[in-house]
Amino acid sequence: MSEKLEHLERLARLTREDSDEGRQNLLREITDMFMETSDNLSDRELSYFGDIMGGMVGQVETMVRQHLSDSISGVPNAPHEVIVALANDEVEIALPVLQNSHVLSDEDLVSIANNQSQEHLNAIAGRDSVGQSVTDVLVNKGDETVLGTLAVNEGAEFSRGGMEKFFDRAKDNDELNLKLVKRKDAPSDLSQSLFWRVSDAMREQILDATDDLSTEQVDQIMVEAEAWFAAQKGSATLTTAEKFIVRKDKLGQLDASMLLSLIREDKVQEFIAGLARLANINSDIVRQAFFDPESEKLTIICKSIDVDFDVFGEIVYCINLNAETEDKDMDALLGIYQRIEPKTAQRAMRFLRTRLNLQQSQ
Repeated sequence: MSEKLEHLERLARLTREDSDEGRQNLLREITDMFMETSDNLSDRELSYFGDIMGGMVGQVETMVRQHLSDSISGVPNAPHEVIVALANDEVEIALPVLQNSHVLSDEDLVSIANNQSQEHLNAIAGRDSVGQSVTDVLVNKGDETVLGTLAVNEGAEFSRGGMEKFFDRAKDNDELNLKLVKRKDAPSDLSQSLFWRVSDAMREQILDATDDLSTEQVDQIMVEAEAWFAAQKGSATLTTAEKFIVRKDKLGQLDASMLLSLIREDKVQEFIAGLARLANINSDIVRQAFFDPESEKLTIICKSIDVDFDVFGEIVYCINLNAETEDKDMDALLGIYQRIEPKTAQRAMRFLRTRLNLQQSQ
């Protein structure tokens, strides 16, 4: 029998010590011995340590449990049962193991997150790596502090559902949105929606803060910011239709009349790209609007850039040429277009920009 094992058995006999002070001194001695020898312990010796520490951890003062947690939180072969007990203890005791111990499995962390305080959850959210099953729980149960910690943790991994829930919970929190927009692992459709959520708020702040910039100048800043954001996110290169529209825009030829020409020639992708650029919105929104038989979104988009009534009417007619749209429905749509104010449509556009997946969720 090894010298360490004999020492442990002697310590085990001392666990029958009835005094609080005796138990506290004993656990400190066991903890210190474990730290000195943990690299060279056999499985049997590790089991002895685990049994003794596990049997005593609930019988000593907070300060002693704190010493144990601080000491073994970074030990890779620390007894699992002891680590789990400490992780479910008072938050001051739990913090070191929750933040640092790799002995805790994802299953352990999920259980802790489901049953402990927000302080426990925040410690888990700051770990150097957090698996998808754990972030799913943190996103559902965490408060704003937990979500903020999770948003800036590059070691946190998210399921698609978890990320969607995260973005939804952040919708009314500007600070959290600004943190999320910097993440590189968000799906492109969600990050694009988030960009517009953030940039719309930023646009209003810029307009409120200065009289030196016109609305058009601020809109151009937002366009440039979106281009930078897309580049940072590694977005796909422009399609052929988008390249065509960019060239026309640079030549000063992109306007509502050109859109009408494109739709007359059945150049649907070019029309979508052109209207998206004129309206300063994502092409996914225009694509949804183009194929929506009710044409309500298309009405709002065109009115927001003040497309002439006659031009809009012919655009809608060309889109619906083979759709057998009844005359009375077409007349009603044109009547709405004539009555709605551009400013009203522009306000509605803010809603469209932040709801890229509205059609998919209906």
